[in-house]
Amino acid sequence: MDIVLTYIQGIIEVLGLISLVLVFSRVNIKLGRTIAVAMIIAGITLAIRALPIVFGMHLAVSVILIFLFITIMTNSPKSLVFLSVFGSYLCLAAIEFSLNQLFISLDILHIEDVTETSKIWLMMGYIQAVLMNILAVLLQMILKPKYSWKTKVGACDVNNSVILKHRDH
Repeated sequence: MDIVLTYIQGIIEVLGLISLVLVFSRVNIKLGRTIAVAMIIAGITLAIRALPIVFGMHLAVSVILIFLFITIMTNSPKSLVFLSVFGSYLCLAAIEFSLNQLFISLDILHIEDVTETSKIWLMMGYIQAVLMNILAVLLQMILKPKYSWKTKVGACDVNNSVILKHRDH
């Protein structure tokens, strides 16, 4: 049951990350397009975290996957998307650090109990994921969209270079 709750929390968190990247990249948030991608990226990162490999590898993979998704599916410049991905992870780190400090200062969370299997740790993850999504929606009201979604994957980017060819058989 813990793995299902962790996966759901991961979906909401990745959705918040993607939404923040879209806002910073000046693209409209479209939940229908991002939820499926959030589910896939959350599943991949959960699987990577379970593997006996270098700690933090799931972050590198998710950064790359989010960057690829946004650059392939939108007309936003790659340099802006690159900076937006790191900006959204910086927001995630700031929110996570703030919540950790708040829970520790309120004596809800004890340092020796901080593990990924802790129910309180999971609850903090849900709170930070929801806060990231709220932040993205609020920032979307301030940072108006400047770039658009591509109508189909084979569309051209700003420089009229073809990203992927779409063939109908």
